[in-house]
Amino acid sequence: MIARALAGVLALWSVAAASVTDVRVDAYREAASAGAVGTVTGHAREERLKPGDVERPLLGTVVTLVPYSPALLARFEEIRTHARDSANAYRASGRAIRLAREAYEKALWEAGAPDFVRASVVDATGGFRMEDLPAGAWLLIATRSVVVDRASPRIAKRERETYAPALRLRGFSTVSVWVRELTVSAGRTEDVELMDRNVWFTGIEEERALDAGP
Repeated sequence: MIARALAGVLALWSVAAASVTDVRVDAYREAASAGAVGTVTGHAREERLKPGDVERPLLGTVVTLVPYSPALLARFEEIRTHARDSANAYRASGRAIRLAREAYEKALWEAGAPDFVRASVVDATGGFRMEDLPAGAWLLIATRSVVVDRASPRIAKRERETYAPALRLRGFSTVSVWVRELTVSAGRTEDVELMDRNVWFTGIEEERALDAGP
């Protein structure tokens, strides 16, 4: 029952994610051709609780920059708004954010603009830097996943032999998401600070697999 409900939530959000249609890249192409490019730099780190504390980088944070999309931003807002509507919606929220982003990236590829999808993993200091970005409006999407190994009990042999195969929880990831609207200007550098205290959204992405028995 839970698996079917969760699948239904994901199916609805998958269809919605794939409906992003406002990909407009001509202005970015023109800026790139004219050499009107800028840079985005920043850090992802824990906020210091005391002045003398050492700043700790949020290792594993992936930063993605894509041309600004009102439709994609609206999809993110919708997912965030409804993530607390039910337990199933919350469990699907992390994956829903990822699917929406991937659908938009695919649309950019199909529009012949794969170079306008930029991604970077923060370094050992928590820093990131992306150069030669065409001037214009951009959307920064950063995510950090922390895996929690919490498998659900195995299904009894009798139940496996009696009922159709069921999905079993293998674990889940707590997904922190930062979303920033940026304006890149020619010859300038935009700096972004991502902290554990200014996370835009925190969701869950579950890992499930068919229970094949011991």
